[in-house]
Amino acid sequence: FAEVEVDVETGQIRPIKIVAVNDCGLVANKLLAESQVNGGVIGGLSYALLEDRLLDRETGVMVNPNMEAYKVAGAMEMPEIVPILMDMPERGVIGLGEPATIPTAGALANAVYNAIGVWVTECPMTPDKVLNALAQV
Repeated sequence: FAEVEVDVETGQIRPIKIVAVNDCGLVANKLLAESQVNGGVIGGLSYALLEDRLLDRETGVMVNPNMEAYKVAGAMEMPEIVPILMDMPERGVIGLGEPATIPTAGALANAVYNAIGVWVTECPMTPDKVLNALAQV
C-alpha cells in the first residue's frame, strides 16, 4: 500500500506512507528483517520515482553514470515506511531479499492514479510524465 500527494501544477509526487507486508517464514531477527524491508522499499521508491538510466542515442553510452547525475532516493524523499512481517515459523527460515522492492513501484503507481485519476504508465514517474498524463485527460 502506498499513499502519495501529487501537485497537479508541477507534477511532483511526494510519497507519504508505504506499508510493506512480507511473508518471511520464521523471523530470526525482527530488527534486521524490518531493516531489509525498509531498504527494499527505498530501492523500489527510487526505481518508481527517480532512477532514469539515460543513454546517448548514437553511442549507447550512459550519460548519467555517476551519483551526481543518476538520481536515487535520499532522506528528503523518504515517506513513513511501515514494515509488517508475517512471521510463519512453520515455513522455516526463508529469504527476504527483494520482495519489498518489486511491488513498491506498482503500489506507488496505484497511489498516483488514486490521487489524480489518470495512469502514469512508465517509470520513473517524473513530473513531466505526470503532467503529460494529466494533459491527456
